[in-house]
Amino acid sequence: MKLPYALLAPYYRSVMEHVDYKRWGRYLEKLLRLHNRFPKTLLEVGAGAGLLSPHFSPRSLKCRVTTDLCFEMISLAEEKSAGYRVVADAAALPFAGNFDMILMTYDAVNYLNKTQILKFFKTVRSLLSPEGIFVFDAATEFNSENYFDDVWDASETEGTFIARHSQYDFKRRIQKNSFDFFRPLENGNYERTHEEHVQYIYSYPQFCEFFKKAMLELEAVYSEFSFSTDLESSSRMQFVLSAGGIK
Repeated sequence: MKLPYALLAPYYRSVMEHVDYKRWGRYLEKLLRLHNRFPKTLLEVGAGAGLLSPHFSPRSLKCRVTTDLCFEMISLAEEKSAGYRVVADAAALPFAGNFDMILMTYDAVNYLNKTQILKFFKTVRSLLSPEGIFVFDAATEFNSENYFDDVWDASETEGTFIARHSQYDFKRRIQKNSFDFFRPLENGNYERTHEEHVQYIYSYPQFCEFFKKAMLELEAVYSEFSFSTDLESSSRMQFVLSAGGIK
């Protein structure tokens, strides 16, 4: 059984053309300055094809490790900007030692269920240096309700038609995105393949409970790409955490 994104990987860069990774990188640079952090070592988890790495590279950085669960995705990351590329499960990271910064972007955390996310947060705490910083963002229920509840869209890239259907299960707080790929064959027919992505939508109080259990200290939470703390109509929460003192 192939992992989510294994089929999407060849088309991922084209599908994500609308994302302003330069802006994202600039925002993270500002966030580091605001929180007075100058990381020398960085672990990026759930980095996909590593599209952020060329646009986010702090001057203080000496070593970078970039991971994703899907081989087809992480193999697309550029070694020059992504550093060491590792296939790794966020819920079972195969590392020891400390990192000055651990990063997880583009709501990758939402792919973890409650058991996995708690394991991930506990591991993060064990891997953070004493003055380290953990930065991640999460999609909100506001985002699912307003932009991804029973929405269809389609595109064509590299001769393949891609249809996506997004559905939100309000009761279970699950966001499901189904992809159908139609690849043209030499005989004029199309080969159809299917892939499903499932995300778990957590509330701010739920995240705070996870942080408490993992003994992570919340330094700040911001709305999307701002430094506003008003989350009421936010599509994305940006969290900043630390190890919370001596381990």
